[in-house]
Amino acid sequence: MAKINDLMAVSSEAELRDVLDLLHEREGVLIDKLDAPMKDSRDFRRDLGGLDRLHGDLDMQLIAARSIHGAMLSTAGDTAERLSTMIRALDMEKRRVEATLIVIEQVMELKACIAGLIDSMGAPQDWEAAANYLSLVSNIPEDVIRGDFALAVVPSIEAPDPPWTTIQTTRKSLCGLFLREFNAATEQGDGEEVARFFKLFPVIGGGAEETGLEAYGQYICQGMAEAVRSALGEAHEERGKQNDLFYANNLTRLFEHIVQIINSHSGLVERHYGADKVVKVIERLQKEADIQGGMILDMWNDERAVTRMMADIKSYPFYFLPKSMMPVQRGISFALRGNELDKDEFDLDVKNVEGLFGEMTTMLRSWSLYERFIASQYKGLLDQEEKLPLPKFLDQCNLHKKISEKVIEPYKLTAKFLFRRSVGKAFEMDTAPSGLSLSKPYDGSPPFILQAVDDIMYVVDNLLQHILSTGNREVTVYIISAISRVLESDFIGIIHGRMRDQCYPKPLIQGGFPPEDKIISFMVLMSTLDMAKEYLDRVISSKGYFPKSQGDLAGPSTQPLKDSFPFGREAELVANALHTLNSALSAKATELLNDGTRELFDEVLWRRIRLILTTSFQDAVYDVSERESLDEDDVDGGTTQQVSVRFEGGWSALTRPLKHIMTPRTYAALASLAANKLARVLEKRAWSYSGRLTALGGLRLESDFSGIISVIAQDDYALCEPFTQLRIWKMMNGMSLNQDKTRPGKEEAGYSVTRTWLRRARS
Repeated sequence: MAKINDLMAVSSEAELRDVLDLLHEREGVLIDKLDAPMKDSRDFRRDLGGLDRLHGDLDMQLIAARSIHGAMLSTAGDTAERLSTMIRALDMEKRRVEATLIVIEQVMELKACIAGLIDSMGAPQDWEAAANYLSLVSNIPEDVIRGDFALAVVPSIEAPDPPWTTIQTTRKSLCGLFLREFNAATEQGDGEEVARFFKLFPVIGGGAEETGLEAYGQYICQGMAEAVRSALGEAHEERGKQNDLFYANNLTRLFEHIVQIINSHSGLVERHYGADKVVKVIERLQKEADIQGGMILDMWNDERAVTRMMADIKSYPFYFLPKSMMPVQRGISFALRGNELDKDEFDLDVKNVEGLFGEMTTMLRSWSLYERFIASQYKGLLDQEEKLPLPKFLDQCNLHKKISEKVIEPYKLTAKFLFRRSVGKAFEMDTAPSGLSLSKPYDGSPPFILQAVDDIMYVVDNLLQHILSTGNREVTVYIISAISRVLESDFIGIIHGRMRDQCYPKPLIQGGFPPEDKIISFMVLMSTLDMAKEYLDRVISSKGYFPKSQGDLAGPSTQPLKDSFPFGREAELVANALHTLNSALSAKATELLNDGTRELFDEVLWRRIRLILTTSFQDAVYDVSERESLDEDDVDGGTTQQVSVRFEGGWSALTRPLKHIMTPRTYAALASLAANKLARVLEKRAWSYSGRLTALGGLRLESDFSGIISVIAQDDYALCEPFTQLRIWKMMNGMSLNQDKTRPGKEEAGYSVTRTWLRRARS
């Protein structure tokens, strides 16, 4: 049967007919399929028509519903709007009624208060009740008091004026009355009445509290002024007794009086006036303190002739110090120079200067304590940050300026003068240790130093104690810097000059040894420098600052300084100044000690060590062979130990007096130089025997070197360190010896240290 797809490929009529029949058949099937839905669509169309009719009916119903909804809701909305308007009107009416009632109540209260006020000021004279009535009136709004209703209701036969006028007149009258009564109580010294009327000023209001504070300030300031005048007026007897602290004590009493007033009255003021008013009272007290304190300082300046004394101090020549730094004639011992110098005849009473310094110290200490107290009160009242601030009014007050001008500047100058003069006097009256000898035993106890260093460090300790007690950062930092400059220029300068010009251990003849007294004096000066470093370190540590721990200058080590210098970074600045003082002197002294140690070693120690080495190695033979016969001394071991024994005797005789006279640190530095030098010399000596040593000679050399090293390091094992290369050489020497003994026929072979081994030893 032909397929439809074969229509184009038919080859006969029969096939064509078959294809056409098939197509007709399929066409009929498709037509039937297409007609089937059309037959079912009649019912569908009927249903759609019904829906269209229902849609029209629903639209009509919707239009009718909307009409009904609009008519009903518009009426309800209008009703709601009318109700809202009525409610708002009622609320407003209610508020007006309530406001009217409040005004009526306030006016009635005003009327009652004015009536009570007039009644209290009448025959009863109950001022507390009158003040309370005014306090109640102050709670009533001003517009009510000035209003027409109050004007119509409040006036009465007793108070016909308008309420506002009555209140103001009464308040003014009461304020004046309280002020008169307060002043009368102050004149009579009636403390209860003073407190009574002082409490009433803030109650009546209207600015009367300012009047009360002013009157109270005048009252306490008047008491302060009377106390100062009384103290200064009774000064004749004390002046006759030469009381150097008279004015300082009066200034201290002034500050103590202010502190007592603040402690006694601040609670009363804060309770009735407020914390901010306490600050105003303190400021008022400070103004009076400016007057009274300035008067004390002016009288002190005139009576003590401070200005003239400062001029004398500035022109003081310091005769001794320049002379001490100048080269002197040979043969004059520094221990006696102080007695041979002419005394200065400058007209300046140092005792008066010292008394003035003590008085200024007391003044500055009192001022610092007063500043700290006021700052703590100020901080507590105003609830400021944790850091203690210096109040601006205190920093800018006239008394602060006057103290800076009349006390701080003279104090700086006086402190520097006293310290520099003390340094000069210490050297002028100085005595050196006597009886010291390099050849004879001495039973005295070390350290052997100049007496001047003890005196000077005592003065430093005392001066630091005074200036730190002032609690004044400006003074403390300046004077510490001045102490540092004087120590560097005068103390170190005099020691250096004596070491250079008077005690330098130089031989009198070429190739000889320095005189013994020069050597001893030179060592005493070195010990003096070393102990000065230690003493200053102790002094600074005793002041609450530990200079050896520099990790944190503002850490726990400076807590005592923070207690004395609480403002800002003051404690840190003082700690830095102390550190600079200690490090500056230490650096200068260390530099001079290093130079002195080198000179002492070159001029004294090494000259004698060379003789000791020459004597020790005298007759020492290191090229002996094992076949040679041994002497009896060799058999006994005497010859093998002679070098170390001789060296020990010479070394002990040389170093024992040095160790006794010098401090441990200076002697350790000197011994270290000697050990380093000896190590190099012995290395050269070992090198010089290269190629000439026999096995037995090598053993002897090792034994001698070991003995010398043990003698040098017997008191300080650290002195063995410079001999490390020599010990390596000895070890290699033993290794070479063992190798030679293992070789047949080499028992008598010459022993030598090769260059390769020495290079290894030196590396």
